[in-house]
Amino acid sequence: MKKKIFKKIALLLLLLSCFSAVACSQIDKSVIKMVDIKLTEEEYAFVCKKGNTALVQSMNDFMSEIKANGEFDALVAKYFKGEGEKIGYPIATGDVQNTKDNFVVATNCPFAPFEYMENDGLIYGLDIEIAASYAESHGLELVIKNIGFNDIFVQVDAGYADIGMAGITVDAEREKTYDFTEPYYEASQKLIVLSGNSDFDKCESVSDVEAMLSSLNGVGVGFQSATTGSLYICGDESWGFEGFTNLDGKAYANAQVAVSDLINGNIYAVVLDEAPGDAIVDATNAASSLNLGAKLENFINTLSNPHYTEILILGLFNTVKVAIIGLIIGIIIGTLIAIVRVAPKYKIIYKILDKVCSLYTLIFRGTPIVAQLLIAYYVIMPSIGVKMDALTVGMLVFGMNSGAYVSEIMRGGINSVDKGQMEAGRALGLTYSTTMLKIVVPQAVKNILPTLGNEFISLIKETSVLSFIAVYDLYKALLDIGMVKYDSMIPYLMMGVIYIVLVLIISAGIKIIERRFAKSDRN
Repeated sequence: MKKKIFKKIALLLLLLSCFSAVACSQIDKSVIKMVDIKLTEEEYAFVCKKGNTALVQSMNDFMSEIKANGEFDALVAKYFKGEGEKIGYPIATGDVQNTKDNFVVATNCPFAPFEYMENDGLIYGLDIEIAASYAESHGLELVIKNIGFNDIFVQVDAGYADIGMAGITVDAEREKTYDFTEPYYEASQKLIVLSGNSDFDKCESVSDVEAMLSSLNGVGVGFQSATTGSLYICGDESWGFEGFTNLDGKAYANAQVAVSDLINGNIYAVVLDEAPGDAIVDATNAASSLNLGAKLENFINTLSNPHYTEILILGLFNTVKVAIIGLIIGIIIGTLIAIVRVAPKYKIIYKILDKVCSLYTLIFRGTPIVAQLLIAYYVIMPSIGVKMDALTVGMLVFGMNSGAYVSEIMRGGINSVDKGQMEAGRALGLTYSTTMLKIVVPQAVKNILPTLGNEFISLIKETSVLSFIAVYDLYKALLDIGMVKYDSMIPYLMMGVIYIVLVLIISAGIKIIERRFAKSDRN
């Protein structure tokens, strides 16, 4: 059995290596460039929860102070001109609760020079040093949460973070829902295209670029979701952006993925903020010249840092932990529901419970698990005033979701047990519940063991959505490692390998248990 597993893993690694080599050879031929024309004029500010005027005023006063004493100009020179020693800070890998002693900052990497990560595992940037300076001046402990850009607003609104600092543009729609500090940086959007694209070489103004974009039909243009780039391409009345109905706007979770799609030839261009755009163009062009061996070496060098090794192990541990505990909770809930569903309905209480169980199953099987996570963490918990860390919420939601599926699996297993088993138990004077739990259910579990194994495998794979509520799972850990070098090829391939290895281990474990059950039957 062990030899077969190792052979499968070796074959998988060989196939992925071949695929990587092909993909790498395609990417090496392409580099990108930025069209040096500003498409928009916008301002960055920090975002706070609506009504948190005390923090907004405090931050405004602090910004006025560091602008007056020259500290802000020194930070700008440090990160935009390379003048001075940059200071990095650790990122929280757990769900830190918002308390009066913490200054919790929600941000999104990579977005250099405002926030980005280095090989040492620390986060740097203009926004980060401002946050650190503010926390120190107010006697607070700085806590940095690196999450998705969209999640920043939800975390701030739900009270899981004090402030959002990620090159956030102020606009009228956002001001209806959130409070913003005074703007601190003037920004703009620019266009990124392949280096061989000469369509914009003769453009001298915004109108020239827009005329060229308007002449294109059906081509894809990427942008990071919920950013000004999306408003520019899709149109926004409050900004005065008419949008481009002739273009196929494509939203991405982050700019790096959008640029990767551009290099792969799936889209025509990417609209991105100017300063981060410069950084990602330089980093991507540098990475594009590397072969597979060099990319693998970069990944290994990054993992040699204890911080990244730690978060990879933590991500793997959280992934397995959520799946295992979720399955245990699911088996308990599913078994109870199945017993209710198959019980005789001669009592009114059983009829009511049957309806409740049917509704439960409908809700959790009828909605995606990511929606259940978001509702539980960002809506239900803040509404009832319960502070629960994201990992615990994830385990509970996965367990409740699994319970709905296991209930149907278990119901089928119970129905597959000969009815004479129940009759024999009742004839011996056992109650219905005792007969069910001690005689019928154990036989049903043996019958449905392979299906339960499939449910466990599904839970393992579905844990990748835990990052939506800022849990450090395997996906999030490898994503952060990939962001360091602006190259996610090796981390993504490694992610696929680890998930498949986990599935192979689970499958082997299920087969061992099945053989032991079969052996006990023969005895």
